[in-house]
Amino acid sequence: MKQMCSQIRSCGLHGLDGIPVVIEVSILPGLPAFDIVGLGDSAVRESKDRVRAAICNSGFTFPKGRLIACYAPAWLRKGGSGFDLPLALAILSASGQVRMPDDAPVIIGELGLNGKVRHVPGVFCRALACVERKDEMIMVSRDDAQEAMSILPERTVPVASLDEAAHLVTHWERRERLIRYPFDRQGQNNHDFQNDKQRPGKITNRSICLSGQSKAVRALTLSAAGHHSLLMLGSPGCGKTSLASLLPLFLPPLTDDEAVEVTRIYSAAGLLPEGRGLIRERPFRAPHHATTRAALIGGGVTPVPGEVSLAHRGVLFLDELTEFKSDHLDLMRQPMELKKIHLSRLRYRMSYPADFLLIGAANPCPCGAYFEPSDNCRCSEEKIRDHLGRISGPLIDRIHLAVEMTRLSADDLVRSIPVCSSTSDMIDPDEVRKRILMCRQLQHQRCQEQRRPLCLNGDTEVRDLGRFIEIDEKLLRYAGQSASRLQMSARSYHNSLRIARTIADLEQSVRVKQDHIDESFQYRIRWPGSRK
Repeated sequence: MKQMCSQIRSCGLHGLDGIPVVIEVSILPGLPAFDIVGLGDSAVRESKDRVRAAICNSGFTFPKGRLIACYAPAWLRKGGSGFDLPLALAILSASGQVRMPDDAPVIIGELGLNGKVRHVPGVFCRALACVERKDEMIMVSRDDAQEAMSILPERTVPVASLDEAAHLVTHWERRERLIRYPFDRQGQNNHDFQNDKQRPGKITNRSICLSGQSKAVRALTLSAAGHHSLLMLGSPGCGKTSLASLLPLFLPPLTDDEAVEVTRIYSAAGLLPEGRGLIRERPFRAPHHATTRAALIGGGVTPVPGEVSLAHRGVLFLDELTEFKSDHLDLMRQPMELKKIHLSRLRYRMSYPADFLLIGAANPCPCGAYFEPSDNCRCSEEKIRDHLGRISGPLIDRIHLAVEMTRLSADDLVRSIPVCSSTSDMIDPDEVRKRILMCRQLQHQRCQEQRRPLCLNGDTEVRDLGRFIEIDEKLLRYAGQSASRLQMSARSYHNSLRIARTIADLEQSVRVKQDHIDESFQYRIRWPGSRK
């Protein structure tokens, strides 16, 4: 038998990065055999049967002899079913049934037994890897076309089946007339998380009634304006979860660079909605308190981003914070400081971005009535300490804002019904968002003037606080004395200064004033532990 060989370019996925992979196929004389080498996982090894069936069921002939497929580079671990389509085309090319052009595209896709090309996760990440190679095109399934076209609008080739892909590459010089797009290429391709049915706490009203929780609303606004983490302590049913669900409505849309970052994560995790392109609204993640360690920070046998990464550039809401395992909560400390999460396992080392806004909600005691004016809390001091002790001190020290909430009064309950509310109880999310956007622009402008990387007040490093806060020395001494009297740690003191700067920015004030300092200290964490 005449020796035949072929090679096709594809792209694998390593974390959030697309990795170029070359699939080489050689058909040698000998007994029929089909081997795949190149450190592939079980999905790669199982592709032999899928590809054989797809080739036969698409009207082609599977070649006889000893067939060897090599996924290069051989030292890099490769996983997933996205190499099915390029492997099948390489086999057809090596056996002379398909003619591959010299400028063949990068090919990605899973094959069904009937030859249909299916969706694979991470197409957006793989398309990003092709951006720098300006003349390189990418062939994907029709289900993934919108995802690839959001980054490569003029260089994406969608196919529905192996037969169609083989016909396209054989007549590659006439591809402009042969490519069929399954959608309007000029159509809207952005995913709006605010209108996602799966987003917890979806709010549809333009104006929202928030009666009786003015301090909590103020804390929520400060949190969104300066990227300050927030802890809400209050009795069951006082509105903690409802308030947290409003936060995505207050946050400005993602910038172009942020949208690419978020879309990469959701694409790699396989959570990008089918037929969608760039994500434009900030994510809102609300994991259950029984979430596993791997689901929270990422990992697994096949590494995938966890909740801290899925909330990147958005909100991570931990409801019933004290019900989470203590060791799981302590895992939050690294990403809160570094804005990324490092995972080291036996077979891989991975880093995922994790720049999220942490919002926590918890009851102050087991019964939840500690802050109620009726003083009907039935919990002993020991039970309260055990309840709150699940949240470690180092994590508490990293939370900037804390607000105590009580149940609504009778009048507030009546006003909570929209038809009974006055206009003073109604909040327009668009107006709040505009104020927050103006506040953030001031913070970015300050960074540019100081020639520092863009950041918000909550992320300002200690070494930059003196330049950014713009406060009189006398007032700074007053703040230090107040912090000492309240027995605040150095980190809590710095957080209070950051909050004061955000309050000043919301009021369009150039310098921090004493009122801003006084208000910032109101949001310090006063841990229940003694009757007051």
